[in-house]
Amino acid sequence: MRTRNILLKIFIVGLMASWVNDAAAQMMAVKTNALLWGNLTPNLSLELVTTKKTSLEITGFYSLKNTPFDTQLKGAQMEMRYWASGRPMNNLFVGISFTALGFNTTLGRGFRHSGDAIAPGIVFGYDLVLGKHWNVEFATGVGYFWYKERRYGQNTDPWMKPYNEHGGRMLPTKLNASIAYIF
Repeated sequence: MRTRNILLKIFIVGLMASWVNDAAAQMMAVKTNALLWGNLTPNLSLELVTTKKTSLEITGFYSLKNTPFDTQLKGAQMEMRYWASGRPMNNLFVGISFTALGFNTTLGRGFRHSGDAIAPGIVFGYDLVLGKHWNVEFATGVGYFWYKERRYGQNTDPWMKPYNEHGGRMLPTKLNASIAYIF
């Protein structure tokens, strides 16, 4: 099992390296999603141009304990994007994503949901150029989440209990209004 995981990681890195091979000029952007900050969830994304029409984005996020929506998220997301305009970080894009996260939330039915999830998905977005180094990005995505969770009453500490729910569900994977600085 451990050997299979290592081989899978080597394969993914090799696949990404083959995309980077054709890059004409390296551009990199650092960004943050303002909508996640609304839930007191610090986040940072790094986007790297891989070819003339593609880029790779990696995002990490981690919520504070007490958030306005009583939802704590921690995780990462990776996206491979294809830019319709022929120029990365400009105009329309479509992409595939992979999300992995841990969650702890109340969904309004008297239950606390705490668990882990992974999801492949698709992403659509638009990047608006503000200047030589600044962009604003809007994106949305959807994916199929496989999850396992602990679902218990509000007054129970779910971290001390075993997982009691699992399944799959189609859910949004991204809702993004980001400010980006391009190097």
